[in-house]
Amino acid sequence: MIPSSMPQTYLVTTDYGDVLVRVNESCTNALEDDLLSLSEPTPEEAAAAGYSTPLRAFSAKMLDIIEGIGTGEVKADPKVIALLKKERATDELTRIERWAKGRRRAAGEQASESRG
Repeated sequence: MIPSSMPQTYLVTTDYGDVLVRVNESCTNALEDDLLSLSEPTPEEAAAAGYSTPLRAFSAKMLDIIEGIGTGEVKADPKVIALLKKERATDELTRIERWAKGRRRAAGEQASESRG
């Protein structure tokens, strides 16, 4: 579960555009695939976020999110757990960037179809 002091929504800026990142409030193991959901921010959501965080700066927040939610029932050496958390953060950052890149590519294809 997300600690109440932790925001559940972040506006992340990538080289390909902004991504609205939502932390799954029912996630109990940050190492699982249901940690984040990604979407294109509406103007209202972007304004409500107040500020955007560059993807590279979001890496520290990603580790905070993983720490805050925890790893559920995973039992392993603390060094292994730390490595898994860092790997998970890297995977999520890559997913955010790929999502933004894919969205931009799809938008470009739609624009060229409407012109053609």
